[in-house]
Amino acid sequence: MISDINAQSREHIFYDTLKGVLLYHNDLADYPLHWHNEVELILLLSGSLKLKFHNDSSAVVNCMPGDIILIAPGTLHEYISNSAGGEKLILLFDLANYSQVSALVPLIKTLPPYTHISQNAYPVEVARLHNYFWEIDRLYGQRDEFQQISVYSLVSLILAQIGSMHLNDYNTDAISADPQRKNINKLIEVTNYIDSHRSDDLTVEQLAALAGFSKFHFERLFKSYMGISCYQYITKRRVLMAQELLGDTDLSVMDIALQSGFFSLSTFNRVFKEMNKCSPTEYRKLYRTGADSSTPAQE
Repeated sequence: MISDINAQSREHIFYDTLKGVLLYHNDLADYPLHWHNEVELILLLSGSLKLKFHNDSSAVVNCMPGDIILIAPGTLHEYISNSAGGEKLILLFDLANYSQVSALVPLIKTLPPYTHISQNAYPVEVARLHNYFWEIDRLYGQRDEFQQISVYSLVSLILAQIGSMHLNDYNTDAISADPQRKNINKLIEVTNYIDSHRSDDLTVEQLAALAGFSKFHFERLFKSYMGISCYQYITKRRVLMAQELLGDTDLSVMDIALQSGFFSLSTFNRVFKEMNKCSPTEYRKLYRTGADSSTPAQE
């Protein structure tokens, strides 16, 4: 995924199996400076892992096997090591997509940029977290909808467990003067707002005001950090919402267009086809006939 890091260090996450959740193993010792909108959870299985967090220039964290790291959205971080990397189980989760965990969003915002949970310091809690990780690993990739819901529930349990352990441990003054972190936080606030208001008549002027920037500065900043324009981002998120509704509901195409923020059916059909190479009706048929074998790529 290193090729998906842009000039402003933003990493774009592709979900290959489950909407909004990515689970994979890696053993990289080095990984370049990056940030993303997702919560990242790392379970170190073997060897060693050294992480540097640039929101706090002095923070270098050394992890031992069994340790867990939670990295909050927008946190600049990289792997640094002079030796071979250890095996890691990495879980990324997009909170903005799922109403099931919407109550966790304000709690996640109170967490520090990173949380290191040492197995030696918290043996009981870490054992419980390990069980959650391995259960997600077992269920990940299965197409049964109830098992997919179980994955989201297990991720919520991990976040709630870690939040309850570290909720009051952090002083935000440590990074309040970091201009890059401020910009990233503003953009995450805006993208979260877009995700929760996709059916509204959103304007770039409105979102610029939300971020506290002029329209001109906001548009430049958004494209610089996100890699696409604000308008393109809104359109992409609306189409993703439409894909979910086409697959999961029996609503008419017109109703789905309106709920996704498209006020013209012809515009919706044109934009949807440009992004998916098929019409909404064709997508629904492909999604449902392929439910037991393969699902159309969503991102």
